[in-house]
Amino acid sequence: MNFDTAIGAAITSLFVANIIGSDVPQIATLALVLAVLAIYNFDHLLDAKKISGQAISGRHRFYQQNFTQLAIYQLILLTALLAISWFVPAIIAKAGIILAVITLIYFLLLFIVLPQRFVFKELMIATVFACGLFLAPLSVRTTAVFSIEIILLWLEIFLLAIANTLILSWFDYENDLREGQSSLAQIIGARKVQSLIYSALGLLLVFIILSLVIEAFWNDQIIILIMGLVLFVSLLLGRHVKQNEGLRIAGEAIFFIPLIRLIF
Repeated sequence: MNFDTAIGAAITSLFVANIIGSDVPQIATLALVLAVLAIYNFDHLLDAKKISGQAISGRHRFYQQNFTQLAIYQLILLTALLAISWFVPAIIAKAGIILAVITLIYFLLLFIVLPQRFVFKELMIATVFACGLFLAPLSVRTTAVFSIEIILLWLEIFLLAIANTLILSWFDYENDLREGQSSLAQIIGARKVQSLIYSALGLLLVFIILSLVIEAFWNDQIIILIMGLVLFVSLLLGRHVKQNEGLRIAGEAIFFIPLIRLIF
């Protein structure tokens, strides 16, 4: 039910806030958790609805079997999110509304307007995810919002998100093919997706080096490097053990790694 994704998003957002020196209200972090839960739950509900017959993957089958309960859960999430939005600082709420509109457009394109031809699902997920992590920290930042250092940091988080999303799509290639699910891997092939993942991780390394050269948050670059290495190892091992659920968990858990920096 994506609790790990939501908690990981909150941890990484606080990690970003700590790096750029922002004091994010706790209510904003709670709103982020609820928003991530709502978005991913809604996405999985739509995926389950699209599948004709019994789903093959455990996640899709769980959503098929518990569709009504999870639809009610979706309403509860949205109600709770709307309720606490009244207490979120206005500047964060306004930015959140803009991102919510973009997310709504994404769902309209993906499932209604271009259900079989919208090939940017993984890109949109990574973009919305990365923007969501930076939304509160940048909104409450008292100094310059945009700088070379912050732009590089956003690009690093975005590349981690896109690599993670593509790896999960790569792992799910066979099941998605049998279920008739659309993904980038289905459109361009698993091998090309694998090449894209290597490219994203390679570009991540370039941005980490650039950040070190300009002395931008160099202490925190170690954490980002570790996150990238976990994805790289998952990809390498996945070539031999594609059905290993542990590799999926490792990939999804990378956004817990910044907790090390928050504690120490």
